[in-house]
Amino acid sequence: MKQLPKKQETFQLISPKDLLRLPGKKALELILDSPMPVTLVQSLAEEDLFWLVHDIGLEDAMPILSLASNDQWQYLVDLEVWKKDRLEVDSVNRWIGLLLKADHERFLNWGLREHIELIELHLAKNIEVRIKKEDESPSDFDENYFTLDEVFYIRIKDEKYDQVIRDFLEHFASHDLEKFHKVLLELVGVLPSDIEENIYRLRNVRLAEKGFLPFEEAVGIYQHLNPQSLLEKGQQPGKVIKEGRPAQPVPASTSLLIKDQDPFYLSLKRIEDIHVLERLQMEFTAMCNQIISADSLVVRDKEILADAVRKACGYLSIGLEKVTGGDPKKAARLLERLHLHQIFRVGYGAALELKWKTEKWLKDSWFAAQNLGLDFWEEAWEGILEGLLKKRPVFYASLSKGEPYREFRSLEEIKYCHTTLDQVMAVDHLLSMLFAQTVLAHPVQAYHPVTYKNLFLTCWARHHLGLTEGAEPLTIEELKAFFRNLWVKETRPYQIDTRMKQDFLDWLQMRCEQAVTEIPGRADKVLDYIFDELEKEYGSVRLKDLDPKYIKHFLVAS
Repeated sequence: MKQLPKKQETFQLISPKDLLRLPGKKALELILDSPMPVTLVQSLAEEDLFWLVHDIGLEDAMPILSLASNDQWQYLVDLEVWKKDRLEVDSVNRWIGLLLKADHERFLNWGLREHIELIELHLAKNIEVRIKKEDESPSDFDENYFTLDEVFYIRIKDEKYDQVIRDFLEHFASHDLEKFHKVLLELVGVLPSDIEENIYRLRNVRLAEKGFLPFEEAVGIYQHLNPQSLLEKGQQPGKVIKEGRPAQPVPASTSLLIKDQDPFYLSLKRIEDIHVLERLQMEFTAMCNQIISADSLVVRDKEILADAVRKACGYLSIGLEKVTGGDPKKAARLLERLHLHQIFRVGYGAALELKWKTEKWLKDSWFAAQNLGLDFWEEAWEGILEGLLKKRPVFYASLSKGEPYREFRSLEEIKYCHTTLDQVMAVDHLLSMLFAQTVLAHPVQAYHPVTYKNLFLTCWARHHLGLTEGAEPLTIEELKAFFRNLWVKETRPYQIDTRMKQDFLDWLQMRCEQAVTEIPGRADKVLDYIFDELEKEYGSVRLKDLDPKYIKHFLVAS
């Protein structure tokens, strides 16, 4: 009987993006079940392997480490074993142990060939070596010493590293005894500071290609760049940056964290040229790494990477909106012509301009001259001002939304802060005119601290009641007398009598010696908002139930 030909199975290598979308344990199973696990692991960009290993867990990721290339090992070690410019002893021992378990022969070949200085430095810091003299016997060495050749006796300085260093030395001696002897003999001449500085420099050179620049260089990402300079210094109109396909795999982990509603993402979707997309993806990953370096972050948690991605996307989106007016087609053409870090700097420059505007106003403000705290402006405005005055300005997202401060994400948020700042400046100017002849007394003995709202309303109420001018607190009886005139009598809940609103404007005009129509900036809208707030807060409260402990809009004597 004629046999049917066997059906040939074809395997399609899963893409890095699809692999990284999976939970760590599921990705591990998929790799180990693959017919070509080595090819699959080594097809990952070094950045993606880093996150995959951490997602799986270092010990559980041992099969992945055994399949990874030397270059992938190098990237992991470069990121893991340093704390600023110093080797972290715990991390070095952890990774020696992991890579020995992964593939001890390959690790020794690689380490002794390319990282002999690191090995010598680490051993010099962690072991003490004595050579047995002819007249000495093994019993002359205390129990803390051990030997692998009856010549060199070794003591491990910290017992918590005993197992990993002993395992390394045993594998080393078995691998190349002559080299083992040579290294032990040379330990006495090791100069730790010089060697550490040299290997740190080499490490920085390698990581600089990935965007991990030294701090003093990385902070350049935050330099202000205005849109006009961007267009003048960037590529000529119509000239598209096209670079050849990268020699290294294109990282996918950062791009997977981009939210699909970001203007930056929507602009990317319009680009069809694969070479441009790959160039942008490499640049985006490098820029996120530069942000991590500039912010001095230690990244072993994917959420920290996600924060860097959100920051990058936010300021790229703001930069694109500022230059193109929010047109996705124009934004896509801009991405083709310019490098991402230039667009980011335009976006971040918009936040810097807000900070500078705030600092310039604060320097000569009435509020600062009175030595008042930011709480004078109440929670919402206080939060915005505090965010803008930070070393690196951030957006106040309010206390009701978890973390109150975060990076700016859109041009709309920049504009909102400009509008709010204009309102604060206008109210501050109005207060400077209101108190041009009167010094604000400190401290004010009231149930609640002084704010711009209760300062305005208290001063007006005192004038309306024929009391002495100033900001002295009202008694509860004086406040009730004022409220009797404030409300329209027939309405429930209470509404402010339009005559009282006019009375307020007349008082402002008299005190400021300025026509009400000339009230600066957006202060008029703020005053309307204060009246609306009074109706919502007290419109349902009967006069006899007014309790000074719960009244924040007026200064009431405690």
